[in-house]
Amino acid sequence: MNLLRIFCLALFAATMFFTACGDDSGSGASDEISVNSSDDEGLDAASSTSVTAGEAKESKKSSSSKGNSAKSSESATSSSSVIPGTDRRSSSSVAASSGAVSDVGISSSSFVLVDSLCDSEYEGGSKFISKYNLRYRCINGHWILQSSSSVARSSSSSKYYDMSELFVNDQGYSYGEFTDPRDGQVYKTIRYEVLISGLDSITFFAQNLNYGKMIDAGIQMTDSTKFCYDDDPWYCDNGFGGLYTWASAMNFPAACDSFGLGTSKCPVEYDLMKNPIPEAKGALTAVLHQGICPEGWHVMSEIEWGLIMEGGGSRNGANYLGAVLWGSNQRGFSLLPAGYLKTQDSRSDEKQVDYQYINKYAYHWMPGEYDRNEDLKPELFGRMAYIERDAISQHAALKKVNGASVRCAKDY
Repeated sequence: MNLLRIFCLALFAATMFFTACGDDSGSGASDEISVNSSDDEGLDAASSTSVTAGEAKESKKSSSSKGNSAKSSESATSSSSVIPGTDRRSSSSVAASSGAVSDVGISSSSFVLVDSLCDSEYEGGSKFISKYNLRYRCINGHWILQSSSSVARSSSSSKYYDMSELFVNDQGYSYGEFTDPRDGQVYKTIRYEVLISGLDSITFFAQNLNYGKMIDAGIQMTDSTKFCYDDDPWYCDNGFGGLYTWASAMNFPAACDSFGLGTSKCPVEYDLMKNPIPEAKGALTAVLHQGICPEGWHVMSEIEWGLIMEGGGSRNGANYLGAVLWGSNQRGFSLLPAGYLKTQDSRSDEKQVDYQYINKYAYHWMPGEYDRNEDLKPELFGRMAYIERDAISQHAALKKVNGASVRCAKDY
């Protein structure tokens, strides 16, 4: 890159001024935020210690049970049994609208999930089902319960949240609407004014993307599929949106989750010249890449996440980005701590299926592989925006095979 381009990009990043339809705050978030880690699993990609942001800070238990029930609960009869990991959600099983579950059918001799086979690629891997607080391991083609306790579990309590204030904000910002022509899904949108050469505003989704048919964790993602937290469609349909691997979010071949861009296994590249802003052409941090977003929209870039996070350092991080579960929605962005689907640890290739950290952290994919740390293999890690209650960073990374959220911005 020549000196002129370096100067232009530096000028572009330094001169961005962000207001949210009348919000006059001008304080900026720190460029990089180190996320403290309490164990080896939480790897902070923003720090100099080569760790991937947000994979832990907590024990491996799921926090989804902390939600206030937003739905009525009801008892399920024995004829409507639900098997962990094999819930087909037919009319004879559990209704997502009630959260009711019945006794779990388990083989008494070996604690095998009834009629639940696992693919050979998951042999030896583990699967944690937080709504039942049970962990299984794939052994000889079957999911085997790792503990003899709680072999059968019955529950009549819902673990859902009250979403009535998802789009309530402190400043009275108004929302637009966009209907995805692919499936008719309607999204709230919000427009923010910016001072950028040739551009006066940017419009964003005010909720996470929720495109695709739900598949259970452990199944290979294909076109037009998504994961829902805890394999429960309620989360996808109530603001949390779908969870996608990095390649799915980018609309790249599935092999790109394991191989680097431009290789024979992943023969794709970004169009870095698509951005109409002259100073942003050629910059990965500002690329307009459609990915899994609808036509005319793109996966939010690193610079766009920086604009959203503007002011976070002085407003206690994510507290000001979302009213539900996180305090206040001062900018109308309605951010949710949707957690993520962990299928691989950052330092291990062992396959697992754990939904983690709902109600705690938000993980959002961005275009680009993570190449900021020589200790991490860039072909295995995708860039992401990581947000918690009191820390935010758009310089984080997560293994591509994991499932994270997507936000879209309108092309300009």
